[in-house]
Formats: sequence, structure tokens, C-alpha cells
Amino acid sequence: MWQLQRSWMSVFLAGFVLLVSGEMSLAQQPGGSGFGPIPITVDGNEAPAGSYQGPVPIQYDAQSPQQPPQNTQPAPQYAQPPAPAQYQPSFGPNPQPTGSAFSAPQQPTSQPVPGSAVPAPGGLILPEEELSLERVEMLRRAVEEATNLDEAKKKRAIELYQSAAAKVKEAQDFAAKATAMAADAQPAVIQQRLDVIKKSLEEIKKLKPESFADVPLAELEQRQAKQELDNTAIQKDRIAAETEPKRRVDRRKQIREWMVEVPKEFVKIKQAAESIPQDEHPLLAQAIKTDVMARRISLYRQYVAAEAELAKYDTEEAVDLVRFERDLATQRLAFAEQTMKAIADQVQKKRAQAAQEAVRQAREQLIMVQPVLRSYAERNQELAETSQAIAKKLAEAEKEANEADQQLRNLRKQFNETREKVEKLGLTSSIGALLRKQRTDLIEMSPWRTGMPDRQALIDEAQFKHFEYDDEREELANPELLVQRIMDEAQLQVESEREQLELAARELFERKREFLGLLIKNNTKYLDTLIDLKTKEQQTVSEIAAYQNYIDKRVLWIRSGNILATELQVDESDKAILSPANWIDVSRVLWSDVKRNLMIWIVVVSLFVALVIKRGRLKTELRSLGDLAQKPGYFAFWPTMHAIFYSLILAGMNPAFVAFVAWRLTSAGTDQTFSIAVGNGLYWTAVMWFPLELMKNVCRGKGLGEAHFKWPESSLRLLGKSMTWLTPAILPLTFVTSTFYASDPTHGHDAIERICFIVQALFLSAFLARILHPTGVFQEYLAYNQGGWLDRLKYVWYWGSVTAPLALAGLAFWGYYYTAQVLSWRLFATLCCVMGLMLIRATLMRWIMLARRKLSIAQARERAAAAAAQTGDSAAASLSNSILAEQAKEELSAHSAQTQRLLATGMFTISLVGFWLIWGQVLPALRMLDQYGYDIAATEEVAQSEMPAAPGMPPTTTDKEANEGAAKEEAPSVAEESTGDKVVTKKITILTIAFAGLILVLTLVFARDIPGLMEMTVLQRLPLEPSIRYAITSLTSYAIVMIGVIWAFSSVGLQWSQIQWLATALTFGLAFGLQEMFANFVAGIIILFERPIRVGDIVTIHDVTGVVSRIRIRATSITNWDRKEYVVPNKEFITGRLLNWTLSDTVNRVVINVGVAYGTDTEAARKILLEIAEKNQYLLKDPGPIATFEGFGDSTLNLILRAYLPNLENRLMVINDLHTAIDRAFRDAKIEIAFPQRDLHIRTAPGVAAALGVPGAEERLPVADKQEDKRGAA
Repeated sequence: MWQLQRSWMSVFLAGFVLLVSGEMSLAQQPGGSGFGPIPITVDGNEAPAGSYQGPVPIQYDAQSPQQPPQNTQPAPQYAQPPAPAQYQPSFGPNPQPTGSAFSAPQQPTSQPVPGSAVPAPGGLILPEEELSLERVEMLRRAVEEATNLDEAKKKRAIELYQSAAAKVKEAQDFAAKATAMAADAQPAVIQQRLDVIKKSLEEIKKLKPESFADVPLAELEQRQAKQELDNTAIQKDRIAAETEPKRRVDRRKQIREWMVEVPKEFVKIKQAAESIPQDEHPLLAQAIKTDVMARRISLYRQYVAAEAELAKYDTEEAVDLVRFERDLATQRLAFAEQTMKAIADQVQKKRAQAAQEAVRQAREQLIMVQPVLRSYAERNQELAETSQAIAKKLAEAEKEANEADQQLRNLRKQFNETREKVEKLGLTSSIGALLRKQRTDLIEMSPWRTGMPDRQALIDEAQFKHFEYDDEREELANPELLVQRIMDEAQLQVESEREQLELAARELFERKREFLGLLIKNNTKYLDTLIDLKTKEQQTVSEIAAYQNYIDKRVLWIRSGNILATELQVDESDKAILSPANWIDVSRVLWSDVKRNLMIWIVVVSLFVALVIKRGRLKTELRSLGDLAQKPGYFAFWPTMHAIFYSLILAGMNPAFVAFVAWRLTSAGTDQTFSIAVGNGLYWTAVMWFPLELMKNVCRGKGLGEAHFKWPESSLRLLGKSMTWLTPAILPLTFVTSTFYASDPTHGHDAIERICFIVQALFLSAFLARILHPTGVFQEYLAYNQGGWLDRLKYVWYWGSVTAPLALAGLAFWGYYYTAQVLSWRLFATLCCVMGLMLIRATLMRWIMLARRKLSIAQARERAAAAAAQTGDSAAASLSNSILAEQAKEELSAHSAQTQRLLATGMFTISLVGFWLIWGQVLPALRMLDQYGYDIAATEEVAQSEMPAAPGMPPTTTDKEANEGAAKEEAPSVAEESTGDKVVTKKITILTIAFAGLILVLTLVFARDIPGLMEMTVLQRLPLEPSIRYAITSLTSYAIVMIGVIWAFSSVGLQWSQIQWLATALTFGLAFGLQEMFANFVAGIIILFERPIRVGDIVTIHDVTGVVSRIRIRATSITNWDRKEYVVPNKEFITGRLLNWTLSDTVNRVVINVGVAYGTDTEAARKILLEIAEKNQYLLKDPGPIATFEGFGDSTLNLILRAYLPNLENRLMVINDLHTAIDRAFRDAKIEIAFPQRDLHIRTAPGVAAALGVPGAEERLPVADKQEDKRGAA
């Protein structure tokens, strides 16, 4: 069997070699095309004249011109896997160029190949026998059945064949597309389409909508629903026809950009084929070659389809087919809308007639009905009238819905047209004028300007009525019960009368069913119309917001004029404001308004004159309130509130009258533009005037700043003097610039207006330079907070404030006057917001100070009363006076840190909200900085489609996608690789980095202040222990920091998938290098959750006893009894031994050791100890004290007193009291507290005693000693 198989394989291989030799000879013939790798012609000659060449492709030089062209190597057939050495693919030039870098050899037959009527790209030669799906499947099965191939290579070969099959299927689709495009591009076909469109246009122009007068209401409503669907489809066709030119422009650009990349794709294919190792397994090598061939075929078909698409576009544009299609779609939509309007008019008319007829029938039936049925007939009449009223409401709602739909469509159309103009023309001056005008129109269309009603209440009411009508109709499901009820109520005896009543009742209920059916039908239609109307209004609001955001993003970056030096001339608007005739017209308009609204003028002028007369009295009253508030012992808050009220009246008197005059000028109903402009100028002058006057009155002597808020007198004097010259200098300039700004729609071509604005900015800069200087208004504040951030950065914020108006003046000079105007009013609003926050904070601090003063005085009086009870009234009076004298010096610094922190946090939050409301409309303009940045690509795995998109070739955009894409802004670019990974590119810009920095700053602020705010506002009101509150605030700080850091990193494109390897490496490195630090951090988290120690606990660790004062990330602070902080790493509390005196029970024991002398009555001593312990007020009764006789010591009888304390607060004092009491009691009881005693027995040597002269010492001497003494004497 094995020999038979070997012989069969030999015969097969021999035939295969002969077949390969024949194909090689054919491939080497000039003009021949072999079945193998597709050669690329790289010569650079021009293409032969004749067929359409499409866009001129980029010539790709695969080799330098000096090198000779390489010969094309033949390719083997793919019938059986050949040996690797036999395959030597070449992707170099053809041996005989055909004239064009993207031209194919001439086909041998005259019949064109479908889909290949145009030259092939880059000399791409389509094989005569293309690679089929059946051949790829056969080769894949051969690999699956192979036994001499390992699993890894087999898996790779199968994947290559699957990819080749997908490419072959893709090539077939491209070929079909090219054939369809070529057929549609035939002149005869296009001319036929054009003739049909022209004929349709002529027919539509002759058509007129039907009257629909004879059509019943039910059929009309069906036609109306069908016509609405048809109108929606026609509207989509019209939108597609309008966007088709732009779609084709974008499509042409995409195709041409892709064609530039085609040579690079060829190089990639060549490299893939040449990278096959010589010793590769034949089956795997065959799979790689098949995949290469499939990719080349697909690329060829794709290029042919792209050129066919371009040819179709050119042919259609030659006869202006797209314009005719757009005209046809517009005419069809116009006729459809006329038809829809005719149907809607007839439907409304017939509904009104039906409702009126129902009311008439109900009234007639009510007249003829019997008394017992009158209530039912009245209900029928009520239902008919309700149906008639709903029909009227429905007509109004449908009219409003049509208007809303038309407004929404016009708005979207205008938005798209504006976007197209911006894309085509760029940010030019004309575009800037257009955007500014449309921005003003959008403000007028805003809901708060148009007074858009709340539809939800009407919808809820209609839904409720709908349920009521349904329930009432369900009662008519069984009319026999209702008729029987009426018969029982009537109690008629005559049979004929009973029959007549029964017939009338049945007819009445039948009428009621009809009326209810009509009513439910109208109410349902009314409800649907209301919902549709609400949806359209919401869409309009969203579209307006998107339109405003689009304009705000660009309008501030557009010049509104040229450099001021080139526009120093007097134009029409300048002549208008200088013309006396215009001012006379303004006076006439004002006088005519006075005559029309005389009562209003009399009331306002009378009030203004009265306030002017009372101004001196108000100033006097303000000074008297200041004197009252400056009294040391005064604690009432109402003088401060009155002073604020009087200051507001004095500040708002003149600006309010000017604002009234401005209001009358703008609402006089005149068409004179100059009068309206003057009214706007007066209004903004009043707006500027009020805060200046308010600050001047705050700085008044004995006013709010000096007497109530205790602001430095030197600072108030400097600020008041600066306001004195700033107000008359800046208000006329504000009036001039605001009047010009309202009268000039171009915003920036008036030289006088811009000069006044620049002078105004210079005055403001000089004012800020004087008051914000470190030696100015904030001199005492900086001296008090020396070394703080404001002190260190004083010159930074000083120069920043001074140069801000100068920068606005520079913008106005260089032609960005509109931008300077917008920013200047935002800057003014910011200053007003800061001033308002300062006044609010000062008012709150004043209230807190007075409350604390009141509490201090009450406590002082209590102490004085207690002192009077002991020493007499004179001493009490002197004590009270001394406290009052010292109170004025200490009250300013007596506020608690928590109160000030709460105020600071509240002011910071309010300031953020205020700044967002002020600068929120300007922030979209900063989006223009998004064009400067760098890209970060993130890879995500996605499911591969059955047929992947061609590499590098943009997908064909459908009409719907083009329409949707036209309304979209910039979006992150997304590309898919052949591996199935989606690469999402995110652009990191200056704004992104700034936003990340802002997040980090806010994270630090919130991590520092939010826990304290939680402690003061929430946690202290809950029944929680201090340690639990500390744990909650600490974990909140950690969570805020973690969330802020993650958010900041994600905002700049750093995701976990990108930094996980770096994080892993850092984790391992830090785990070894900083393992102690990590251990302490983890131990700190465990301490906060497990709570073996808590803030306030008394612990003993390492022979140190103290109170736990703080638990931080790395270490815990313990304050011992000497008020010294002992910093212990958190790991010691988890891994080491710890004594917590107050963990689960705060009861602790006091042990007193007492030793008495021998011979003492121990029972009496023990009783004395117990009596002393029982008399102590701090010791517990349960468990009670115990005194025991413990044993006999060397010098004492040992007694021990054991007693228990509820906590450790008074432990030292209790021990001291016990010791003192025991000593006193034992002394009184004549009990001796023993001390150590020793008896010393001295035995002296005899010789020493005799020498010392001790009597009898010589007799006790030994005999030997005596003889020795005698010898010594001799």
C-alpha cells in the first residue's frame, strides 16, 4: 500500500512540474500574463490617451532610475504545494513597461472584462484565472487533513486561508460595484435618467393639490397619516440631495488620498511575499502565497472600483445631474407639503363640523328627553361640547407643531449652511459678522426670551382625561344594565310608556357611545400632538444650544475690524451719534413716552425726587448706625442690616433712574435705531454705575466698612479717593462705547468707539494699579498674613490684574474689538462677583462676631453675679467693666478655626459657581486651542466583521451617514487593523493639560476642606464616636485624592491599559525598595477599618503611654503625659504588642500599696482603706473597692487597696487624693506606716579595741599577742 501511494505521488509531482514549466514560459513572453504574483510597473511615463484615467496617481519609485529593471520571476500554480526553493516572487517592474505607472497591459480580446475597463494601478496585472473561493477552500481542507504539519503552523495556515477567502469575497464585491458604476456611467443611461428627471419636474409644476372636500373624515385621517410618512421619506430624500455635492467632494478627497497610499500597499505585499523563509514548510508557504495573491487581487479590484466611481461622478457632473436631482427633490417636497396642508385643513374643518353637529344633536336630544333621562342627556351635551373644545385645541396644537417643525428645520438648515461657509471660507471678517448676527438672533429665539410654555402640564391633564373617558366608555359595555337601572328608577306602570322610555334610553346611551368615541379620538390625537410638539421644542432648544456653542467656539477668534491705525475715520455711525438731529429725535421719543405713560413717570420721578431730598438724612442715619455699632458692649445685628439697606439705597438711587429712562427708550415702540442704541447705552452705564457707587458708600466714614466690618481705615480712605475720580472718568466712556456697540452691527469698525474703549481700559488699569499695589488696600492684610501664598505671589496677581485691562486695550487696537468687549464685561462681572462675596463674607463674620460677643457678655455677667455673691456688688461691677474693656480687643481674633474654614469653603464654592456662570459662555472659544496638541492611541479588541474593510481605503459614505456627519463636530479618529483591534486616537491639547491641572488643584482643595466640612455640618450631628468620625473623614480624603488622580490621568489619555506594565514594574520596585513604607500605609488603612486604636484612645506601646492624637498614612502620633508627641509607624500597631486602655472598656483599676509596722491591727487598717475609697466621688461603686492583707514583708505588713475608675480622665488626681487621705487617716489612727529597719551588730578585733583604749580589752587578748607586744617593747 505504501509503495502504491509513493508511486501515485511521484506521477502527480511529475505532472505538476510540467505544468509549472509551461506556465513559466508563458509568463516570460511579452504581453503574457501568468498566474502568479502581480508585477508593479514603476516607470513614470504618461498614460496612453483613450480611456478615463481618473485622478493622476502618485508615482511610487520602488527603485532608483539608475538601476536596471529587474526581470519578473514566474510564479507557480497553486494546485499542489510546491517546494519552497521553486517559489521566487518578484514585485519589481515589468520587463517591458506599458507606458503608465498605473496602466495595465492591453487585453488580448476586444471584449472588456467587467469591472476592469480602466487601467490597472501601478502596472497591476489581473490574472486570467482568478483565485476562487472553491480553490481557497480546497487548499484549506488540505491543510486541515495534513499530518506532517504541527498545530501552530496548521493554525496559522488556516487563518491565512480564511483571510484569503475574505479578500476574494471582497474582490468579488468590488468587481460587482465597478460593473454597476460603469453601467451607470454610460452616457445613454445618464441621459435617460436626466430626461426622466426633467419630465418629472415639468409634471410636478403642473400638478395642484386636491381639495379633498368630498372625502369622509375617517378616510382623510388615514390619508393624513400616510401623507406624513411620505413627507418624512421625501424630506430625507431632499436632505440627501442637498448634501450629495458635499458628500461627493469628501468622497473624491478620500479616494485620492487612498490612491496615494496604493504604492505603499504594494510594497507591503511585496515584503510579505519575500519574507517567506527558504526552509518554510510547503503547506505554510502555499498559504502565505495564497493570502498574498488574494490581497493583490482585492487591491486591484478596489482600485478599479474607485476609478469607476470617480468616472461616474465626472460623467454625472458633466450634465449637472446632481443639481436636477436636488431640484426634483425640492419640488416633490413642496408639492407634498401643499398636499399635506390641504389634507390638514380639511381634517380640521371636518372635525369642527363633526363636533358642532354632535353638540347640536345633544342639545336637541336634551330638549326632547324625558325628565328621568335629563341628567344623562346633559352629560351627552357636556361630552359633545368637550369634544368640540378639544377639537379647537387640537387645531391650535397642530398649527404650533407645524410651526415648531418648520422652525426646527430652518434652524438646522441655517446651522448646516453656516458650518459649510465656515469650512469653505475660514474664520474671515465676513464670517465673523455673520456669526455675531446669528448669535444675536439665537438669543432672541431662546426659551427664556420667547416664553416657551410648559407642555407637560397639558400632557398630564390630557392623559388623566383620557383615563376618565376610557373608564366611562367601559361602563357602556353592557347598556342593558344601565337601561334596567333607569327603568327601575322610573317605576312606570303603563307598558307603552315603559317601551318608549326604554327606546329613548337606548338611543341616549348609543349617542353617548358615539360622543365618547369622538372625544377619545380627538383627545388621543391632541395628546399625541402635544407630545410631538414638546419633542420638537426640546429639539429646538438643543439645536439652539449646539448652534450657540458652535458660534461661541469661533466668534471670539475672528477679527471684527482692522488695526485701529488704518481705520481712523468718521463713518456713518460716528456721524449719527454726533448729529444734533438724532438727539432731538431721542428727546421726542422720550417726551412721547412721557405723554403715553404719564402715571408711571410721575410715580418714578416723585420717588426719585423724594430720595434725593432724603439723601442727607440717610447719610446722617448711616453715621449714627455706625456710632451705635462701634460701642464695645453692643451685640444687636439690626444696625448692620439697616446700614446695608441705606447703603444700597444711596448707591442705587441715580443708577436706577438712569436704568428707568433706558427702559422707556428701548420699549417706546419706535423704529429709530439711534434711540434704542441710546437706551442700551444708558442701561449699561447704570449697570456700571451701581457697583462703583456701592463701593463709595461702603468706604464712607462710619459706614459699613469702617464701623461694621472693621476694615482698615487707611485702605477705605484710599479706595474712596480712587472711586471719586474713577466714576466720572469711566461712566461717559461706558455710555459712548455701549451706544456705539448697540448701533453698529459690525462691532469694531467705529474708530471713536474703539478709542473710548481703549481709554476706558487705561483708566481701569490705573485704578487697579493704585489700589492693588502691595502698599495699597491690602497692605495691612498682607502684613498680618506675612509668608502666606497671597504675600508670596503679591506681585504676580498685582501685575496680572494691572495688565488684564491693557491686554483688552491691545485686542481692541489690533481689530479684535468684539472679543475685547465680551471679555471686558465678563471681567467686570467677575469683579462685581468678588465684591459681592467680600460683602457677604464680611456680613456673616459680623453676625458671628456679635453672637460670640453676646455669649461672652452673658458669661461675664454670670461670673460677675457669682463674684457679687461672695465679695459684694462693687467687686462684681469692677469685674464686669474689666471684661467689657478687654472684649473689644479680643473679639476680632476670637472666631473658631472651624467657623472660618466653613466660611472659606462656602465662599470658595459660591465663587466657583459664580465664575462658571460668568465665563461659561466664553469657555467654548478655548476649544479652538484643541488644534494644538498630540495624539495618543489606545488599542481595544473588537469583533471582526465577516468581510473586513480594505486596508487604508476609507469606507464608502452613504447618504444617511453623510447627512448625519454634516452635523457633527470633530470626533476622535478610529481605525481598525487587520488583527481586529480598534485603535482609538485621542488628541491631548493645551486645554486638556490645563483641565488636568485644574482637577489636581481642586483635588487638593477638596481633600483638605471637604472632610472638615463634613465634620462640622454632618458628622457632628450624628450619634457617632469621635474615632468613627475621624475614620470617615480620613477615608474621604483618601477617596477624593484617588478619584482626582485617576480623573486627571484619564483626561490626558493615560489609561490603565497603557501604564499597567509601568505600574507593575514600579510596584515590584517599590515593594522591595520601600516595603516598610508600603507596610505602614497598608497598616494605616487596616487601623482605620479594623480600629484597634482610635483617636482619643489611651495606649501603651514600647513603654510609652499616651493619647492617640492623629492617625496618618504612614505613622500615628501619640501624645504622652509630658505633652510630647511620640511618632509610631503604623506597622507596630498591627504586628507588635499593644496595650489599649480604652479599646472596649474605659473602666480601669487603681492599685494602692500600703505597708504598716509590725504590731499594727491589720483589720482596722483595712477598714480605714475601704472607708477612704468609698468616700471618693470618682471611684465606682460597682465593682466596689477591695482592701486586702497581702502578706508579711521584711519590715511591713503589706496591705493593697484596689478600686475602679470609669475612665482615665481623673486617674492621677484620684491616686493623689487616695494617697493624701490614707496618710492623714493613718496618722489620726496612730497607725505607723513602716519604713525599712536594720539592726547592726559590730564585732571589733581585740587588738584594735585595746589600741583604742576599750576597757578590758587587754585581758581578752590572746597569750601569743601579749608576748609579741612585750618583745616589741623591749
